[in-house]
Amino acid sequence: MSRLAPLIGRWQTSGTVHGAAGAVSASIDGTDVYRWLPGGWWIAHEVDVVIGAEHVLTHELIGGVDAATGGWQMHAFDAGDSPSLTALVPQPDGRLLRRADGVRSWFDPHAGADLMTTRWEREASPGNWALWMDMRFRRAA
Repeated sequence: MSRLAPLIGRWQTSGTVHGAAGAVSASIDGTDVYRWLPGGWWIAHEVDVVIGAEHVLTHELIGGVDAATGGWQMHAFDAGDSPSLTALVPQPDGRLLRRADGVRSWFDPHAGADLMTTRWEREASPGNWALWMDMRFRRAA
């Protein structure tokens, strides 16, 4: 879990959503907050953003070993009727890869001083990934 320590804090979130042709189709603006849960084995992640005209609230729990990847489990709770489960896997270059069916994101917690970035991709066809969202997180004071 120590590799996830740089995430802890309050972040101002911004970014863009890209359509199938790659053009920007919406903007992203809001906040992300990461905090340790008691014991230090889990992180609570609260998302409060506006994507285009849609207000999105999501609560995630990050922790526990993902047996298939050796990374961490990510349990996300949003307006849907069931939580989603993805894996967060450390990469040799320091980034974190989030994987789910047909979606992945490359999360860089060390993109700069008080800056994190995420590049979300969708699988357009087997093995062919296309940009979906580009996001930036600036540490809030």
